[in-house]
Amino acid sequence: MSIQHHINGFHYYLGALGCSAIAMGLQVVIFPWLVVGVLNEAPDRVGLAQMAVMLPNLLLILWGGALSDNRHLGTFVSRLYLLYMLPFAVMLVATLAGYLSYSLLILFGTTYGVISAFVQPARESLLSQLAADNLQRSVALSTLVQFAGQSLGLLAAGLFERVGLASLLILQMLLFIATSVLIRTSQPPGFGLPAGRQTSGGRISSGLREVWHHPRLLPLMSVVGATGFLGFGAYLVAIPIMAREIYQQGSFFFAALQLSFAIGVLLSNIAYMRLTGGFRRPGKVLIISLFLRGLVMLFIATRLPEMLLFPMVVLWGMLSGISISLGRVMTHAEAPESHRSRVVSIYQLALFGSAPIGAWLCGQMIGWWGVLEVFAVLGVCTVGVACAGVFSQLWRSRPERPASQQ
Repeated sequence: MSIQHHINGFHYYLGALGCSAIAMGLQVVIFPWLVVGVLNEAPDRVGLAQMAVMLPNLLLILWGGALSDNRHLGTFVSRLYLLYMLPFAVMLVATLAGYLSYSLLILFGTTYGVISAFVQPARESLLSQLAADNLQRSVALSTLVQFAGQSLGLLAAGLFERVGLASLLILQMLLFIATSVLIRTSQPPGFGLPAGRQTSGGRISSGLREVWHHPRLLPLMSVVGATGFLGFGAYLVAIPIMAREIYQQGSFFFAALQLSFAIGVLLSNIAYMRLTGGFRRPGKVLIISLFLRGLVMLFIATRLPEMLLFPMVVLWGMLSGISISLGRVMTHAEAPESHRSRVVSIYQLALFGSAPIGAWLCGQMIGWWGVLEVFAVLGVCTVGVACAGVFSQLWRSRPERPASQQ
């Protein structure tokens, strides 16, 4: 593939990422608010609904990564995005017919999660094929575009009570179609399938062995897994319940909290893009950010006034944003090309695979103790995991390789 095609392809990739991020930003608000604010379900059922969305990652994402290593990713990911039409079309018909139930949302969330389990590792692996020489900048830029698009989706979701569910579902479907076209354009057939990649083994076990025996990837996946287990429960379950029960607010307030988090991610990645050469000790930075996120959850547990809650959520987003980019850069840089999709799928499994259990447990704990108490418990656990990480190889790992060598 020529250098010029790499550059043009990466721009199309960013466009696709932005379109899909807008649709998924809508989803971040719409799905939980249908459960919390429209159906008024109990906290344990909120956690179960979020678990339905994320559980397929736990079950299928390794398989998705193995399949991705044997396919032309531009074509494969393009077709996967078109599959999103199925659950959204069913939801649209049900909405127009006046039928909206908890069981329908569970079915929708599960189907959405199954498709995403195949999309995520393939799309992430495509990034490394299309990225320019500077992997750090490419990853940070893709994260920036992703959360900028998500921010637009969050803003649009704030209009949920004004424009209605059907209009937002149609918008999401159109965005997924645009994403499919742009992804296909970023890597048309005949480009980007490296020699030998077509016949590389698709066995999941080889990717697991690669991570298990790697001195830096194994502790990285452990920290990322703790992040998914502890952080996603608070982000996906506790925040919407807190908006409803503690602050007595509606979907606009919830969308504003989600937007604040996304703004934090954007700010941290803008700063990361401007950091020449990356961090000298990325593993140490990753663990420090985890520790600080635990402190943020402890502050939120004190029932902050609204004027302090939003800046605290922005800070939470900044810490999470730098963690996301560092984890992705380290995974791409360390994974061998022949196993990259499989290693990336293990990273996705560590981050998102533990999330459904965390979301379910978070909903259960909120039912037992209350939402602010759960924020405190999760904060203490997060600080504890970060302190344990100080004794790992990740804390003592060698400096990140220069971007030009990645």
